[in-house]
Amino acid sequence: MIHTTGLAATHMECRNLQESLKVLTELLAFEKLSEKPGEVTLKHPNTHWQLVVHEAGPDAPAKPMHNHWGVRVVSPEEVDRAYDYLLAHKADYKLGAIGKPTWSHGSYSCYFVEPGSNGWEIECYEAFNRKQATAERFGAVKMAHWDQLLPEERFPGRGYVPQGFTHGTLVATDLETSKNFYTNVLGLDAHRFSDNVIYIKHPTTKTFIVCALRQNAPVFSPNFRNTLTVASKDAVKDVYRQFSEGGEALGVRALFPLQETGAAASFCFRDPGTNCWEIATAN
Repeated sequence: MIHTTGLAATHMECRNLQESLKVLTELLAFEKLSEKPGEVTLKHPNTHWQLVVHEAGPDAPAKPMHNHWGVRVVSPEEVDRAYDYLLAHKADYKLGAIGKPTWSHGSYSCYFVEPGSNGWEIECYEAFNRKQATAERFGAVKMAHWDQLLPEERFPGRGYVPQGFTHGTLVATDLETSKNFYTNVLGLDAHRFSDNVIYIKHPTTKTFIVCALRQNAPVFSPNFRNTLTVASKDAVKDVYRQFSEGGEALGVRALFPLQETGAAASFCFRDPGTNCWEIATAN
């Protein structure tokens, strides 16, 4: 089993960096940490997890809505107001489809598509947590992901405040095989939500990834990946050696070259469901 220090980042591919950046910062409360040609690193102020956005040009493939990311608000009324705000400003932000708020898996959510073709969810679990005595189930992923509420003055004029960047999504062609890989190889926690869905997360945080059973799922570029950190450059190289020598038996479906720069190192690989991951030194 790999000994990771955290689920540090998730990566998204877009078509036009500035168009997507406008949506992420002005509609979802992300803040820019750094920028270089073709890439921006963002962070929500209430969440440890970073979002790295890669520009791939106008031909970047569309991502199905069952592959999406999500932010969370406090009340269902905020979800309704978010929906109204998105509709009123759809043309301004070049948004794609905007779904009317609906109840699903305990959440009241609005889904929409940003101009880079990626799906986003604005979710609320207030009713679930109010009614359920077992809200801490599933690794507490449905509970609040913040210690203090982000005040409205930090995100004024929309009628809603995204309080945390909560989750991403992956696919599995065999849910039990993927679950075993995440727990026994990557050292992550896995919580079964239903016959077709598990939640996976690093043991130290509430940030989670919804892994859903899908057949014939598209295989995306490594620009779509999640980053797990380990303690040192030597630790990265040790995991790479393990995957090089016995990765196929463990469930590694593809292994990308090791990258080294100074004291840092990283490499990407694909899990049994063909999702891309990265092992990297912590910043």
